[in-house]
Amino acid sequence: MKKMLVILLFIPLVVNAIDEIGIAAQGGYPEYLFLEKVTESEAETTAALIAKAIAKGRLVIFAQMGKLTNPNIGNKNFTGDIFLKQWQASIEADLIDISSTQQRIIDKLLWAGKQCVDNNQDRINIKGVKWKHFLPAKWARETGLMFNSRTGIVTKQPSIHYRHPSNVPDEKERKILTEFMQTDAKPKGEFAMMGKQKIYRYFDPIFLMPACLACHGKPKGELDILGFQKDGLETGDIIGLISVSVAVE
Repeated sequence: MKKMLVILLFIPLVVNAIDEIGIAAQGGYPEYLFLEKVTESEAETTAALIAKAIAKGRLVIFAQMGKLTNPNIGNKNFTGDIFLKQWQASIEADLIDISSTQQRIIDKLLWAGKQCVDNNQDRINIKGVKWKHFLPAKWARETGLMFNSRTGIVTKQPSIHYRHPSNVPDEKERKILTEFMQTDAKPKGEFAMMGKQKIYRYFDPIFLMPACLACHGKPKGELDILGFQKDGLETGDIIGLISVSVAVE
């Protein structure tokens, strides 16, 4: 009897069986605290301003890719301060007549973008490595996370064929991407809810640039430098979008 009791003590007991693993939890609300909110009348212009600024920041990084991927250069002389100066110059005309709230939000975005470049200096300046995994999409992703930490504003880069888990489109973004591919792709937005918070969602298309063809161009199915299959796209094709969610007071 004692021997049987000892054996029973070591039999594992399944108290909480899980049918499926790796699926979204049911119910609840997103864990978002929006530190910055705008009025309903400023929601669209604010979201568009953020999307445009991110798009232009990506272009600044694009312009440096030849130098950043040169394995023969160590110090690239591309610091956060240098990046910020170029980025500010590119969006200067977009900041005319913005409100004090919008200026405060953009200032936080500029801080995040500069911080991202500074954070990646070791990666950027490593010598002997061509592909350093620092490109416009990575910059925008890391900038968006730091921007979110100070504002709560959510920025994403959903892709048609995503390569990073953070770029998986949600149901609405997938619908917008489909529309962009079938019609004239123009920025669009709408009011929605995120949990109990009213938000404005804005979607700005990302068109393929010549520099992107090395990974997303032709021939379709051929492996690119990172081992991904090329998408078979051409310059000007839709590759994804910049998604911005701003809280409304």
